[in-house]
Amino acid sequence: MAFAAATSIATIGLYISYGLPILIGVVCHQSFTAMKGPFDLKGFSRPIALAAVLWIAFITVVFCLPTANPVTSQTLNYTVVAVGILAVGSVGSWVFWAKRWFTGPAAEVSEAMRLGVDVTEPGALEEREEMERKRREKAVEGTKEVSS
Repeated sequence: MAFAAATSIATIGLYISYGLPILIGVVCHQSFTAMKGPFDLKGFSRPIALAAVLWIAFITVVFCLPTANPVTSQTLNYTVVAVGILAVGSVGSWVFWAKRWFTGPAAEVSEAMRLGVDVTEPGALEEREEMERKRREKAVEGTKEVSS
């Protein structure tokens, strides 16, 4: 029973982690349309995304079902309890802590675009930010020397 619960928890967690961005794309379609990548399904994007979200909802319920009959306290699948605790902890940490400081990748991407950095290049944004920091330090040193 413990192995079945552990694999169910891992599978549900994986499906949910892939499903949430898809669900957000279905709900907030206009925001995602502006950020399309090189691969686009055109008019099929929303129907396929909706099918994926429905499949994930279905499979999440299936993996929470008991694996043996009759259902007793020993055969009950406690996956829903574990996933529920993780969900409450995740949402709680966002509401009470992370939303104060987490800006998300959109802020980093817009900063990279402002600096003219290719976001697909690993470490390019950090390298450019370091160059900008050094350039500003030199400019400040230059103004100190002129004013002396």
